[in-house]
Amino acid sequence: MGSGACIGGITETGKRVRLIPFNEDPHDGANREYNVGEIWEIIAKPETSLIPPHNENIVVYEKQLLHPAKDPKDLVSAIELLMPPKIGHPRELYDSLLQNIKSGRLHIAEQSGIPTHSTTFWRPDMPLTLDIEKQRPRYRYPTENGGCTFTFGGFQEPLDTIPTDTLLRVSLAHWWRPEDRPEVEERCYAQISGWFLEETKQEEQKPPRDDKLPLPQTLTQTPLEILKNVFGHEGFRPFQEEIIKHVLNRQDALIVLPTGGGKSLCYQLPALIFDGLTIVVSPLISLMQDQVMQLEQRGIRAAYLNSTLSYSEQETIMRHLTQGEVKLLYMAPETLVKPGTLLKLDRSNVSCLAIDEAHCISQWGHDFRPDYRELVSIRERFQSAVCVALTATATPRVQKDIKKLLRFEERNEFIGSFDRENLFIAVEPKAEALDQTLTFLRKHQQESGIIYCQTIKQVESLCRNLTARRISARPYHGDLDNATRKQNQEAFINGDTRVIVATIAFGMGIDKADVRFVLHAGLPKEPESYYQEIGRSGRDGLPAECLLLFSYGDVDTIRYFITQGALSERSHIE
Repeated sequence: MGSGACIGGITETGKRVRLIPFNEDPHDGANREYNVGEIWEIIAKPETSLIPPHNENIVVYEKQLLHPAKDPKDLVSAIELLMPPKIGHPRELYDSLLQNIKSGRLHIAEQSGIPTHSTTFWRPDMPLTLDIEKQRPRYRYPTENGGCTFTFGGFQEPLDTIPTDTLLRVSLAHWWRPEDRPEVEERCYAQISGWFLEETKQEEQKPPRDDKLPLPQTLTQTPLEILKNVFGHEGFRPFQEEIIKHVLNRQDALIVLPTGGGKSLCYQLPALIFDGLTIVVSPLISLMQDQVMQLEQRGIRAAYLNSTLSYSEQETIMRHLTQGEVKLLYMAPETLVKPGTLLKLDRSNVSCLAIDEAHCISQWGHDFRPDYRELVSIRERFQSAVCVALTATATPRVQKDIKKLLRFEERNEFIGSFDRENLFIAVEPKAEALDQTLTFLRKHQQESGIIYCQTIKQVESLCRNLTARRISARPYHGDLDNATRKQNQEAFINGDTRVIVATIAFGMGIDKADVRFVLHAGLPKEPESYYQEIGRSGRDGLPAECLLLFSYGDVDTIRYFITQGALSERSHIE
């Protein structure tokens, strides 16, 4: 098991199951409460929408821990008794229905027959060796014609060699075929999900540390020359030059600068001077795409890894990465911590780890994300890489928490002023919201701006009213599909749409310099969000206007959101 996804269990009658929470997405880090070897009592129902052979998912509604984790030897004995493993050649698995394609990947296909189950245990009669040439790591079973392979789909630290007779958990992935080859039949590929090393002491395997020193820097230009020649700026903004010198001296840094203060330059410019790779952790797909697009326009070799890419596209990026052809690689924290990703990065020269929106790592931050906590282990793994944590909103308590978690020294911080002198901020009582909005927009004819609403319903209603009055506006919220959101965002950035009407889902990391206004048609959820949202205006240093329409009815909406949130949030509602 690992941080979410497939959590396997064995019932008291020996039935194999996968535990799926009824109210969470297991791929978003659910199921963390289970530990290997524990005994739980659960109330569950079968998942009815599965396509064979995936007939083992059960949806857990209630659960209670009966016994803590057993000794690994006892657990192996239970597996041997309840689900006797197959022994020998891979042909013994899945009723001898496995076949392999030209690359050696083992799979089942509908035309060759479907087994009755998707999970089993196996003791191989030959050692398996790790192969990381492809995007996802694989384990190769030796044969005369070069071997057959299992994709590695587990969360344990991969072993270079899995010894003969090791107890392995094997499963079948969901039906899949390449997006660019619709003529290929769908297949379920076999994958190794985990193992029990019974002959050795069962200790937690710590990832190998990156003890090698980084390659020498190649300073072909000074930072100021790069600023002018590559980024097109004549001079640094406050703090930027000091921070960049600090980072180039391989000193970690906590950077707290206002939105629009030029935080991204503080790692992008050093990335062009460092000889190795800079990893950028980013929480939003739109942010990654926007940053990479701008870097590529400047001739900088950058890429991102996220769910919008096809398998072949990810393979191409991984190949460029291992060949040293990428200077900046953007990815979400959940992508970075995958064993396959880390194996590739172990063989790259990681010079810098930049954690954007670093307040997400602190439980005291306004947008805490559990996946960000796992970055602490990444920091440990690549110890020779300089680490940069960046945010626009971090209270002193959050700043202290970030430094403690990432082990930054007190002196390694740069805290800028939050006073944006070019922003004019006003608050008005909300009476007739539509009329007030139209009056405000008439003051900003032919100018770009953002209107924030509290709910999706409000976004759609206001956007319809604006377009009916021939005001160029598009919506942006979580219920739109990815393609529509991307299209609307690009239309705004490129100037094809003048106004974006959005929930808080829009704007993080968007680098549009000429946003002349931000209108809040309702109360933001907290001061930090308000500061970030108004900070998306006036990034070019020219005047911008920020108006908040407030009514006490908005307070009831915020209270409702809080009552629907986590228990820790509800405890402070009064």
